[in-house]
Amino acid sequence: MSDIQKCLEGLPVSYGVYEGNVKVLHTIDDFKKVCDGDVIVVYSSSPAWTVPLLKAGALLAEVGGILCHAAMIAREIGVPAIVNIEGATTVLRDGDRVIVNGKVGEINVLG
Repeated sequence: MSDIQKCLEGLPVSYGVYEGNVKVLHTIDDFKKVCDGDVIVVYSSSPAWTVPLLKAGALLAEVGGILCHAAMIAREIGVPAIVNIEGATTVLRDGDRVIVNGKVGEINVLG
């Protein structure tokens, strides 16, 4: 069992718990690095971002609310999601192993 190195909090918008590897997406050029089951981290999303988001095991967004695009996609595909996470795209890095708890809005970064 890995130790928790960091804990981030945000607004839970789609229930579930998921453990996986992070992929941070800044631009559409980052779409190609997404694999099925990744925990996708974005600043925000729009309909243009839908295709890579559909591969997610969980979705995390730095901004947004219960009706934001990332939240709606997560609920539609049935994966946990948390939004309004301060600094998510700078604190989390590609390859980080995290546990996303979409019921309480907590992200644990594992060591």
